[in-house]
Amino acid sequence: VAKLLSRIVAPSDMDFRDGDQASSTLHDHTYGITSDPLTQFACVLSALIHDVDHQGVPNTTLVAEEDPLMDRYGGKSLAEQNSVDMGWDLLMSERFRPLVAILCQDQIELARLRQLVVNS
Repeated sequence: VAKLLSRIVAPSDMDFRDGDQASSTLHDHTYGITSDPLTQFACVLSALIHDVDHQGVPNTTLVAEEDPLMDRYGGKSLAEQNSVDMGWDLLMSERFRPLVAILCQDQIELARLRQLVVNS
């Protein structure tokens, strides 16, 4: 998330007097994050769910102790994948259906949001 959010910061040498040029430069510098509300929401959501259900030990310990998450996630990034799944399941619950309907107009946008969250 920090890497993505760091791209939102404007370049220090940018000239803001030319609005069109500044907008184009900022869009290019931030890889479009500043002009994509869904990506911005995905960054915030990723930050919020980052350590959901974290057991307080590193992934290597979870693997060494043969935690049930190991089977579920194939031994890779266990805590992180679990956090994403738990956060996503909560977002997909009935309680947040109105929010999801505002964020994503169709299944394509919903799939894109999921991909953004997973990769943040």
